[in-house]
Amino acid sequence: VPLVYAATEYKMADYWPLKVGSKWEFNDGSMEVLGSEEINGINAFKIKDTGSCMEGEEMPFFNDENGFGVMLPNGDGTYQTLKVVEPYIEKGDETTASGKEEGGETFTVTFTFKGFANVNVPAGKFKKCLNFMVRMEGTDEEGQSYYYTERVCFAKGVGMVKDVRVKESAKDVGCAFGTGSFDNFNGIRKLKDYSN
Repeated sequence: VPLVYAATEYKMADYWPLKVGSKWEFNDGSMEVLGSEEINGINAFKIKDTGSCMEGEEMPFFNDENGFGVMLPNGDGTYQTLKVVEPYIEKGDETTASGKEEGGETFTVTFTFKGFANVNVPAGKFKKCLNFMVRMEGTDEEGQSYYYTERVCFAKGVGMVKDVRVKESAKDVGCAFGTGSFDNFNGIRKLKDYSN
């Protein structure tokens, strides 16, 4: 039986459809879905991120009836499931997840759905993009606290089209998405509609 949702709710999977072979090219690298596998009972898509923050790292993401999130490796072959957006959202919804990275760094990330934004980037204009404020707070491997805030926009049927650093405690404090967190990023360069 399909889920029914109210007209004021939006299905997150419609705004970043993950499929094997999907690829997004940005000013600062690309993201490509290389394959899929079941992790912690969830179908996850392994995304290779060549942005300056991730530098070719592969990370499993999910975006389905379980919501939108990432499987963070523990270093021992197991994963933490970090859901950052519920499967159906409406303006004002906020989701928080916390985790610990392999090096001992701890963090808490909060995604807040602010509504819609019209986005103009090198690949074109996108109307009614989901507009999120992403706040990351944590402690690095030296025990130093950090934070940053990013504005991230997802276009229906396409995926992430813009990611802009809004505020940060210091330079090089990490990123929510490796292709989108630094000053030289201003949006998607090449895209394809993956909604079908």
